[in-house]
Amino acid sequence: MKRSFLYICFALITLTGLFACSQDETIDANGLLITQRAQSYMTSFDLLGSDHRTVLVSGLTKVDTTALTVTAVAKFGTNMQRVKPFCSVVTDAIVEPNMGVWTDFTQAQTYTVVSGNRKVRKTYTVTVTLQQ
Repeated sequence: MKRSFLYICFALITLTGLFACSQDETIDANGLLITQRAQSYMTSFDLLGSDHRTVLVSGLTKVDTTALTVTAVAKFGTNMQRVKPFCSVVTDAIVEPNMGVWTDFTQAQTYTVVSGNRKVRKTYTVTVTLQQ
């Protein structure tokens, strides 16, 4: 009898804790936490080749958070039709469309950085040229 009473009390306390937490936090459609942060910017950018190593020439990648552009130079001989982009963004922000998939960078691509509160959206144009 005491044991079942303890189990019931434990279950009620656990459920109360779960519901209290879920009211304070909101989850988006991808299962990610929506926060109060309104910052929305990209901090770095990289491209990986088929060997999963960077193809960008060191020191020649520029992320401009004012003009919302990224310019980079890929090493001579890189297959620009099949590279994987990656970037870093401010805390809690997400990138749309998702990076890390094979992408054709023979033309400029656009990526939108969405703030943690999902209210601020900044679209970056990413241009990668091939080293001469």
